[in-house]
Amino acid sequence: MEKQPMKNFNKRDLLPPSGFPELSVAESVAIREVTEIIRHEYELAGFTTLETSIVERPEVLYASSGGEIQSQGYGLRLLNPPVGSDDDSKDLGLRYDHTVPLARFVAAHQGEIQFPFRRHAIGPVFRGERAKDGRYRQFTQADIDIIGSEKLDLLHDAEMVAVIARVFNRLHMGKFTVRIGHRKVLQGLLEVCGLSNIDAQTSALQEIDRLEKIGATAVHENLVKLGISQEKATQLLHILNTSNIEDLASLTAENALLHEGVEELREVLGGIEAYGVAAENYRVDLTIARGLAYYTGTVYETMLDAHPALGSIASGGRYEDLAGAFTNKILPGVGISIGVTRLMKRLIQAGLYEASRQTSARVLIVRAMDTKETRILALQTASHLRTHNIANEVYIEPAKLGKQMQFADRRGFETVIIIGDETLQDSNVTVRNLATGNESVISIAELSNVLK
Repeated sequence: MEKQPMKNFNKRDLLPPSGFPELSVAESVAIREVTEIIRHEYELAGFTTLETSIVERPEVLYASSGGEIQSQGYGLRLLNPPVGSDDDSKDLGLRYDHTVPLARFVAAHQGEIQFPFRRHAIGPVFRGERAKDGRYRQFTQADIDIIGSEKLDLLHDAEMVAVIARVFNRLHMGKFTVRIGHRKVLQGLLEVCGLSNIDAQTSALQEIDRLEKIGATAVHENLVKLGISQEKATQLLHILNTSNIEDLASLTAENALLHEGVEELREVLGGIEAYGVAAENYRVDLTIARGLAYYTGTVYETMLDAHPALGSIASGGRYEDLAGAFTNKILPGVGISIGVTRLMKRLIQAGLYEASRQTSARVLIVRAMDTKETRILALQTASHLRTHNIANEVYIEPAKLGKQMQFADRRGFETVIIIGDETLQDSNVTVRNLATGNESVISIAELSNVLK
């Protein structure tokens, strides 16, 4: 008798809510591989895993952020709370990044932490943005941050660029450029242009950050509306085009904040060079402002040179006192984040990254003949390989060899181990490379060494 569903669901009902991505198996495998490369490079640089809660109290989430983020925040509540329940979930929210939860954690545990504190976090965040291609309401971010006590050396800012450069060199996604700006430089330039009001400066920084999106003419008009003269706005946009901080030397005498920002930026660039980052992979770009209010110094955005339409693939910056909302102790920090889901979905769609493998295992064990003895040997072989950290899968269902090979090809396995009747006598198996079609006969005892 055919089972009837409890409700007649149409195809639309079975899709996830808009903006919440559902990855195919192949996409999941590709993203997992990329994430592991990112994790390896983070840990290679001494960044330790820290798992903070996905759920936060709203007063914590928005203690250091502006209205735009608050308007995108997701709440959390019980759908059907028990009568008389005192559960506080009606007043909870989902994190929109990893940085604010980090600030809360460090403020709560500062007496137990050894500073500078280095951590990485890879996991989902939630923002109620307008769902469109390449942008999601739930997405995975991979962050690194360094938090200091009272002070944090500027060479940590340089290390952010060095780590990100290593990550993208490992990922082989083409030439990339880390664009480096500085909030003090921008604020100093705004003061030189006659704009000293903090709120007006924040609005001006947001306009500058939109320069590539809306164009110089629109930004010029908006700067004038904020109180900068026509002539000063024109001069400012001209200055922002420079990639040589020495071009600002004549202006630094006019403003102490601008002078401080230029000196800090000069020190960061010296550190990046000392880390051995290729000159082609970073440059000064004073139009990089970053929209979030908590950035106070160095800011970063990373682009793929051949694919600027993909937008920033890694961004971040320095914050002198992010935890100031939670503690009286000054806890400066610097961090950078890779939007893994956004990046990978865009790269896969653009054909820049292959997502064809349907399995995390690279080896499939098949049987030329389905007998009790070949089944046992297949399972023993699988266990042997897993002991040597070689991921594999056994085709257990009885089927002709051709069907098993077709399965291997469609799932994206790289290697097939074929167990035949003769294997039981001579302890040899046939190993086939699916990419080349080449086969070799190898003893089971040597199998793990050969596959490694």
